[in-house]
Amino acid sequence: MRKRIIILFVFLLLFMSGLIFYEKKSKESFYKKNWGYHFLNIDTLHTEYGLTGKNVKVALIDTGISDKALNIDVVEGINVIDNSDDFTDDHGHGTHITGLLASKKIGVAPDIELYVAKALNNTLRGEMTDIVKAVEWAINKNVDIILMPFGTFEDSKELKMLIDKAVLDEDILVVSSVGNYGLKENIDIMYPAKYDNVIAVGALDKKNKVWKGTTLGEELDYLLPGQYINSYSTTGDSLISSGTSMASAYMAGILALYVEKHRNVNINFNRSILSKDNKYRKIDGYEVMNPFKILE
Repeated sequence: MRKRIIILFVFLLLFMSGLIFYEKKSKESFYKKNWGYHFLNIDTLHTEYGLTGKNVKVALIDTGISDKALNIDVVEGINVIDNSDDFTDDHGHGTHITGLLASKKIGVAPDIELYVAKALNNTLRGEMTDIVKAVEWAINKNVDIILMPFGTFEDSKELKMLIDKAVLDEDILVVSSVGNYGLKENIDIMYPAKYDNVIAVGALDKKNKVWKGTTLGEELDYLLPGQYINSYSTTGDSLISSGTSMASAYMAGILALYVEKHRNVNINFNRSILSKDNKYRKIDGYEVMNPFKILE
């Protein structure tokens, strides 16, 4: 009898050891595939800080999203291109961005209230009039954050005025990507990231350096992971892509956690975020976003 108990104990010990080993390997594999998620310590923000973006309203202006790919409840969506409520993604960019922002598995802020404005078409292009309509729509929905993970070389007074209204009058955090022209000479940061009241985001590579595709300039506010970023395609399959857009999605997600944590504190969100007070590590003179610093 005693021998059987010992054998059973040894068997259970080996089983538990194997289970722990498997879980460790599984987590290592997940972090390797989703290095940006790991770099930003999103698991810790979710489990130890208890932050998931709950009750934070985020508007994504992009190519729409795919229902097939993402099990995400969209509070409201609009297609400003053809003035309909069909915001289906026929390109893939918006779906990839949404996965990083709000998906249950790899999203920074999986519990946000998501608003989607389809303003870019199946070639990732959009008319300025449609972008303006999308921003105006987002402001009218009283969102906390507007994410525009794209850029244009077209300067629009109307767009700038709307963004200024969102930021200065409503304290909406507006995020955009700086562009992917880092390998070309004499290219400025793109609009709307170039505007003063927009949080302009560039990309880091897997070696913790400025991603070579990042468009550089004095307007760049923060660097976040943007090279070889895993998310979802329109069919729900895994898709790896690189760009400052991916970095801006991470930024918007972190800001959602920031708003959730400080909702009842009497502070100006934009002033707090844009006045960095030299508390972030720098690479080549540019601030690297540290979620734990922003949540202090």
